[in-house]
Amino acid sequence: MEIQNLSRRAKPTHYDLRIEPYIGRETFDGSITIEVEVTEPTTVITLNAHKLAIRSTALYDGQGDPIKISDTGGDSTLQIFSIFLQQPLPTKSRIFIHQTFSGFLDKTGTGLQITEVCGSAMLSTFFEPMHARTVFPCFDEPCFKATFNVTLVVPGHLTCLGNMPIKSESETLVTSREKKKVEFHRTAPISTYLLAFAVGEFNMIELHDFRVPVRAFAPRNYDIEHCRYALGIAARVLAIYEQLFRLDCGLEKLDILAVPGSVGAMENWGLVTISTAVLFIGPDSSVAEKMSCAQLMAHEIAHQWFGNLVTMSSWENFWLKEALADWAETMAQERLSDSQPWQDFISEQMQKAMAFDSSRFSHALVTPNAPLDAITYGKGVSMMRMLAGFVGKDEFLQGIRRFLLQNAYGNGDPEDLWEILGQINESDIRAGMKAWTENSGHPVINVEENEADSTITLTQSQFLASKAESESTTTYPIFLEILTSQGVTRERLDAEPKVIKILLNMYRINPGQMEFYRVAYPIIRLQNLGKDACKGTLSVEDRIGLITNTASLAFAGHRSLRTSDLLSMLQNFKDETNFFVWKVIIRTLREISKRLLFEDQCIRNAFVDFHKHLVRGCLYWKGKFNEDDDMDEILFKALLFGNSGGDEKVVAAADVMFERFIAGDEKILNPNIRAEVFEIILKRGDIMRSLGNAQNKACIKKTLKLATTPEMIADVGLRPSLEALATHRKGIYALWRFISSGAWNKTPGLTFLKIAPLGEMVLDCLTKLEYSEGARKYLERVDAGTIGTDAELCFEGIEVRAAWLERDRENLIGWLRSNGYYKHGPTRISRSVSGVRDALEFLGCM
Repeated sequence: MEIQNLSRRAKPTHYDLRIEPYIGRETFDGSITIEVEVTEPTTVITLNAHKLAIRSTALYDGQGDPIKISDTGGDSTLQIFSIFLQQPLPTKSRIFIHQTFSGFLDKTGTGLQITEVCGSAMLSTFFEPMHARTVFPCFDEPCFKATFNVTLVVPGHLTCLGNMPIKSESETLVTSREKKKVEFHRTAPISTYLLAFAVGEFNMIELHDFRVPVRAFAPRNYDIEHCRYALGIAARVLAIYEQLFRLDCGLEKLDILAVPGSVGAMENWGLVTISTAVLFIGPDSSVAEKMSCAQLMAHEIAHQWFGNLVTMSSWENFWLKEALADWAETMAQERLSDSQPWQDFISEQMQKAMAFDSSRFSHALVTPNAPLDAITYGKGVSMMRMLAGFVGKDEFLQGIRRFLLQNAYGNGDPEDLWEILGQINESDIRAGMKAWTENSGHPVINVEENEADSTITLTQSQFLASKAESESTTTYPIFLEILTSQGVTRERLDAEPKVIKILLNMYRINPGQMEFYRVAYPIIRLQNLGKDACKGTLSVEDRIGLITNTASLAFAGHRSLRTSDLLSMLQNFKDETNFFVWKVIIRTLREISKRLLFEDQCIRNAFVDFHKHLVRGCLYWKGKFNEDDDMDEILFKALLFGNSGGDEKVVAAADVMFERFIAGDEKILNPNIRAEVFEIILKRGDIMRSLGNAQNKACIKKTLKLATTPEMIADVGLRPSLEALATHRKGIYALWRFISSGAWNKTPGLTFLKIAPLGEMVLDCLTKLEYSEGARKYLERVDAGTIGTDAELCFEGIEVRAAWLERDRENLIGWLRSNGYYKHGPTRISRSVSGVRDALEFLGCM
């Protein structure tokens, strides 16, 4: 889609919007009056409008006199509507644009969307980033902040919600039908993407634990009490943020609306919309589900400050609002519980961001129309964390407060924050952040040791997961911290190699993992660090960093690091006691298992035995769930139980629990391992999330059929329902046939955009280049513009995994054999035969 920025010669100051939906016809009528201030002489006023039928257009001056129009016209490609005037408008003049229009209700989840709910329908809006223009003509860019008065005309039995409290309700007669007219109070100055309203039959609950009402709404057919947990989190988080930022966000109320079938959430001013799949927490919900709900609530409410109160002026800078909202969410988590959210961030979001950023198809943070992906979130927060480490945590918070105060109800961009932090720190933050935010990728620091003169030589280069030569000439300003036995040494690394005299008996680069780069140590140093981890002398953050760095470098074949080195490293962690360290260990084991999915069974069995042996000690030591377990402890035990590698005691326990469960003892299954128990049983699913583990063809077919019903998509979500199918070959084949056959077209509401994540899920499991041919041919037949980059990332991933297998397969087998896990002979011939058979089956030739 070609995007054209609107002229800055005119800017809106206020909108009067009236919308009348016709739910049965799936259409709406509307009218808009926009008060506009002219900043430069102009003979044309251009608005954004898309998929709208503009019925009439009139202009008036400040006294209400008509302004003569010479012509009007729209451009559907540029999504604009232009009004041409006979005479130029002078600077500082005030005009009013009045238009009437009509449009269609949307079924794809954007604009003014209609959602079917158990025989009835509800309406809700989702305008980010540029969908307000599909509902009314407007200046649909974030820099144009204005106030809004919204009026809805709807059937009398329906409830109306908006950004603001309701000002008045009155009966009205419209085309011989009695309806009601609902007027909302005027909003604060907001960007168009934050305007919101909803219509439907809703239940409501309310809390008064905060200084303004906090309410939750859900369709009548849903249990509104399942919103109470989220409501409590919302009230607590609002109080935390006001205390943290020392500034209220200007809300008069906060409503949370449950939208069945929606993807994610939207932080509209005073009316947050969230998917029922995440929002609803019942008595049998797991700790992981509660944590996901709390994290999302904290993130969306943080946007009431970052994005809503202070709005970035252009879409290319919108990564900042997401980064700051995630940063604030983590700060809130520290105050909501005794967990360690920054350790969680390092183990999860930061690693996802670094993995994405090691691709040739990554993108810079500052990118026009950048997608909301691991770069926007994980790398964005990493930049905030890196800055906090550089200027100081208290100084960083001071800068955030000043940034909010100076730009409240207006626009604020990264450069404004860099300027403030630079003033506090008395340094040129702007110059340092330019390389990090305006370029894709991140560096790897290569370390060479010289024992003769006790020095290390550091060089930087861009890290790529593939063996392709990097074309980047970017040099990052890296402010190094090196921990030694004598304390912390600080150095700056630029383009030239850096020689540092240091005691080689013990040193670690990037202690605490505050910086966004990989470190490639010599193999001997890596082995020594593994021994330090075994002794318990490394922090949790550094143990996470050691594993993730080693895994990433080994998978990429960087500096001759092999998978055998990684497995030897992991052996040092058999007595590890930290949950977040185990998360990255389990993820690493899963990644290797995924890469071996299409290999011979004897190799896979040998690796499973290693997995089982590594996990068993901690699994037995942790034992069963106790009433006094905190959230991290519960998650830890669930993680080990679900990733035991087929441990005999775990399988036996799952058998007993399942038998007692189907006999009627519903309390026997702890909700935190319910899905894991179902998974274990189905392998020899909350059942829906685990059902895909069954490899029987009839079960796979039923799983696909059940997961793609509108009700299941609304309540669970498409990907969570089907992701278990991507853990075994038969499931992967079935998923690909479902996608490539176009069978999903028969499901109401399913679009190519919604089905695309399933395709990515399949491609992410493949390890042979011949597999990608069928996928590429399929994408050539459909409109793949919306997932072009995502598809290329998947194809690159296949190349990376295929190269790893070619390089390290025999190395892996050798290590498994020498450590007593692999007890078979050569497998090279059977592998090639198996590979051809798998490829033919995947491509539909068998």
